[in-house]
Amino acid sequence: MKKRWIYPPLNEKLEAHIASSLRISPLLARLLINRGINDPDSAHAFLQPKMTYLSNPLEHPEMKKATSRLVQAVRAGERIAVYGDYDVDGVTGTALLLQFFDILKANTTWYIPQRIDEGYGLNREAIERLVSDGVDVIITVDCGITSVREADILRAKGIDLIITDHHEPGNDLPQALAIINPKLPDSGYSFRELSGAGLAFKLCWALAETLSMQRKVTPQFRSFLVDAMGLAALGTIADAVPLIGENRILARHGLESLNRSVHPGILALKEVSDLAGSTLNPRDIGFRLGPRLNAAGRLWTATFSLELLLAQDADKAKRLAQHLEGYNRERQKIQTEMLDSTREKIKKEIDLDSTWVIVLDSESWHPGVVGIVASRLVDEFYRPTIMIALRGNEGHGSARSVPGFHLPEALEASQSKLISFGGHSQAAGLKIRKENVEDFRRLINKFASTGLKREHIQPALYTDGELPLSGVSVPQIRELEHLVPFGEGNPEPIFTAGGLRVAGRPSRVGGQAGRHLSFYVRQENAAFRAIAFGMGEMLARVEQHAGPISIAFTPKISNWKDEVVELDVKDIRLDQAS
Repeated sequence: MKKRWIYPPLNEKLEAHIASSLRISPLLARLLINRGINDPDSAHAFLQPKMTYLSNPLEHPEMKKATSRLVQAVRAGERIAVYGDYDVDGVTGTALLLQFFDILKANTTWYIPQRIDEGYGLNREAIERLVSDGVDVIITVDCGITSVREADILRAKGIDLIITDHHEPGNDLPQALAIINPKLPDSGYSFRELSGAGLAFKLCWALAETLSMQRKVTPQFRSFLVDAMGLAALGTIADAVPLIGENRILARHGLESLNRSVHPGILALKEVSDLAGSTLNPRDIGFRLGPRLNAAGRLWTATFSLELLLAQDADKAKRLAQHLEGYNRERQKIQTEMLDSTREKIKKEIDLDSTWVIVLDSESWHPGVVGIVASRLVDEFYRPTIMIALRGNEGHGSARSVPGFHLPEALEASQSKLISFGGHSQAAGLKIRKENVEDFRRLINKFASTGLKREHIQPALYTDGELPLSGVSVPQIRELEHLVPFGEGNPEPIFTAGGLRVAGRPSRVGGQAGRHLSFYVRQENAAFRAIAFGMGEMLARVEQHAGPISIAFTPKISNWKDEVVELDVKDIRLDQAS
């Protein structure tokens, strides 16, 4: 399917102002503007993401209430339970809090529900188990904002509930002792996009200040917080929250923490991910560390992942990491089979010309993998996609969206057919009764037909504008490295260039299958090698094309022989000769 290339509006006056104020190139200034940074002060803060730019956690109106109760519980020896979600964000945030409470020698326990048997968030059976264990206070991590009934149960039993959650709140809020969620309308917190692990980090920081009785925390607490940024970054990047503002600071410094970490669990995880001794970047977390930490929770229980992050013994950590590796391989196998079957299901059962939202259900699908497959289908068919794994009379669904379609709003409009739902604008989960699936499919498509436009369901490639090949050089690309770490909200730059001529003979590379296309492009006096990953099948068309071509590309520095720039091609257009 042909992609639309989306170009940002040019603002040459602002570009020149930021460039001259910060003594940076106009190209870097343009990229900052494209990422929503529109003044020199904000640009400076983005390029120099210092830890001192983090907002004080006690700014949140509910934070003092939470820390006061927790300090009281620690000092009185009351039992504190940390109740985390089963994904990477929840597990890293849970580990972070437990490590901090360990420094305080607090009386703690933890609970992470099983994805398949218990589902997302607080549940009555888990509550009863914690109450029988003598728990006095429960802290949620990355969940709880929709647990209205469960909060009422805890309140009736005299258990104090502190919710830390970054998901979108519903119309009704749980009656908890404190709710720490930057998305609450009256949260008063300056940054809305913190992850669950980021909020757990902020709670630890607030506790450290409270116990230190001043803004400047004790050396022991400071050392912990600097190291804990690693777990906060792991959860933040894996959860694909925007890497801007405070998340950018946590990611930048957290990656440094992970790279120098000697924690047995982190070292073992890097080793099974073939990253031992490597300098980690967000892609390593998103595609290697994160999937392994997620795999156990997807297929069975996230207990292995949490125990790995808490492990103090190297041999135990290696055993746990091997367990995660095994689960990840099994997950990959299930994912491949599900993806193949769903493609066929779409071709046979769905008329894409009249469908705004793809809603699929099956009794054979694994509920822990439907979210990943839904993401792949969105990439392939470019429509909001909801996959529902049925078990008996109930289904667990995962939804993924396209830009312009807000999932919580769509699910709320269809809630009469749902048991429960929650999530973000681009990713959400739901529970539904089997008999309601067809009505839900009809309702959500009716809602989408009034809000979605045809352009929303056509593949789009968001670019940073045109860049002549004469403007590509090693020093220029080195300057753009000030934008790292890249991720959601701060993507790697993608430029376009037109009127190019293919120089020499293109070839297929990448093993026997030749999945990738390698060629040289020339524009006037500038020429570069280009690699189009996954586009090997275009070889014949490129070879036979006599006219100019246009490409969308990311310039990368290669050090294979000499330090040179190569073009990582994202899309190719075969233009007509003028």
